[in-house]
Amino acid sequence: MARKTIAIVSEISPSTAGGLITLAPGFTVPELSLVHATAINIAAAVGSAGDSEITIAGTYLAGEQIKVTFSSNLTTRQKFRKTYTVDVQTGATTVTDIAAALVAKIQREIDAGLIDYPFESVSNALGVVTVTQKGDDKRGLEVFVYTDSASGTISEVTTQTVYSEGQPSDLADAGIPSDDIVAASYATVLVPYNEQVAQPFIDSKGEVATHLKIFASAANYATDLQTIIDAI
Repeated sequence: MARKTIAIVSEISPSTAGGLITLAPGFTVPELSLVHATAINIAAAVGSAGDSEITIAGTYLAGEQIKVTFSSNLTTRQKFRKTYTVDVQTGATTVTDIAAALVAKIQREIDAGLIDYPFESVSNALGVVTVTQKGDDKRGLEVFVYTDSASGTISEVTTQTVYSEGQPSDLADAGIPSDDIVAASYATVLVPYNEQVAQPFIDSKGEVATHLKIFASAANYATDLQTIIDAI
């Protein structure tokens, strides 16, 4: 079954007249196209990209080793997976030294600008390495750590992405022209849409599942729209 989403932006409340529902200036649909639909409201939210904090602690000796493996599906359909190995060097056995060596390996690939590389930045603070993913629209970060040290330790904590909703970047990602993005944030309203047009299926039954994704500046937009739908 085909599926598509139509994104629109509205600075007005929805209204109905003569069997038509006006969802936005210049965007009007027949009432029948929204029969039995449900308007789902998603409040605006400032997103934050997920990150991984890798803590290197304890006492390491030269010749010991740490390994950090990252797995991610953030940037490609094929899952990204890579292991970074740091061999502890003579004269560089402190946790800060080891963390700096790990950071250097990751930073080198960030600087290379690889399109499918899933990380935006990496930093080190006294043996704690923080790796931040690209973007705040998806969760997809797995991290595995290992050391063969007798007295050194390594641990990891992942902070998952907080999704961005209704921010100007979200409207741009949905294809809204920049000139139409005038508010600081929008409520996002999702509603199933039964297009009242002929569908291109010959010899077999076909369906096109369509959703409207409405970015609305009016906080009560979803409630007003659901009231209209319920009255159809």
